[in-house]
Amino acid sequence: MVQYRCSNCKTQLEMDLETLGLTCRKCGNKIFYKKRPASKKTVTTD
Repeated sequence: MVQYRCSNCKTQLEMDLETLGLTCRKCGNKIFYKKRPASKKTVTTD
């Protein structure tokens, strides 16, 4: 399960990656933000 947040009403949603046509159950919006982990990645260059 992947967590998303509605861009309009900020409702938290949990959806499968295979789900197509995501819409917010509260406001009907179709734009979501994927919740990212709070950890920071360090990248090194050669």
